[in-house]
Amino acid sequence: MMRSRWWLIATVAVTAIALTACGSSGGSKSSGGSGSGSVKYAGAVTIAVNPWDGSAANANVAKIVLEKQGVTVTLKDIDENAAWPGLDSGSIDANLEVWPSGHASDIKTYITEKKSVINGGLIGPDGHIGWYVPDYVAKAHPEYLTVAGLKTAAAAKYFATAETGDKGQFLLGDPSYVSYDKDIIKNLGLPFQVVVGGSEATLITTLGKAFADKTPLLFYFYEPQWAQSKYKLDVVKLPAVTQVCKDSAAGQGKDGKYACDYPTDHLMKALSAKLKSKNPAVFAFLQRMKWTAADQNTVTTYKNQDSLSIEAAAQKWVTANTATVAAWVK
Repeated sequence: MMRSRWWLIATVAVTAIALTACGSSGGSKSSGGSGSGSVKYAGAVTIAVNPWDGSAANANVAKIVLEKQGVTVTLKDIDENAAWPGLDSGSIDANLEVWPSGHASDIKTYITEKKSVINGGLIGPDGHIGWYVPDYVAKAHPEYLTVAGLKTAAAAKYFATAETGDKGQFLLGDPSYVSYDKDIIKNLGLPFQVVVGGSEATLITTLGKAFADKTPLLFYFYEPQWAQSKYKLDVVKLPAVTQVCKDSAAGQGKDGKYACDYPTDHLMKALSAKLKSKNPAVFAFLQRMKWTAADQNTVTTYKNQDSLSIEAAAQKWVTANTATVAAWVK
């Protein structure tokens, strides 16, 4: 009786082990993931980081999540224009924040015609570039929120610097950014000169100093951007976007005809077509990755106002947003 019972227990145990082995033969996900259990994350990928904090936030969050799944991730600092040949060749696997209106020709060349790059879907936030002044400028001179007001000699004198002489200064950030400001100034007949301020960080430092000293400032800025919540800014009303401006933007402004506001962009991801076959699990993950402007601004605020590294800021967001991350990892 005892022998029969032990024989029965042993038989059941062996059968259970066999069934477990059969059930796991299709592969499994590395630890830390969630979902169906049918995806195996592995390999290595390279993600572009363009020279603004929003791009770095996207890339670092993706890196943290993917590395937890067992993927080796390299982040490559590169400007938004140079990233396209890298995506084309496969030396870069993904750029997670493309502003499409400024890259219509790249999208046509690499996505539509060559098909070497794939539209990876929306990253989530909408982006808008514009002309801004601090609120204290707008309160003192509401006329400078209009093109007519900026056309005056008084405006040129008000915004002038030692560098610009009798013209007003228009401050640009990183010189690699897509911008039509020289053409806007020329075509609208504005008495201004574009001055390149440098990096995004330098632009924001200049903005902070202007607020501290209450000095005049007219500058290129954008959303999403964490500093929008720190500084009260007003937007200059530029002419509405016309077909002429759309056509000029499609050629990246090389015809010099741009004379409008910047369009609102639905920010997209660009993925190398080679990634789809090289690492389908990561390709699918990056297609699913999507968050909000508030999410991105939270990470960049952690970095800039809480003095965290971008890596630590991204990790803090990932830790606090497990449900969002789980939807990317399947």
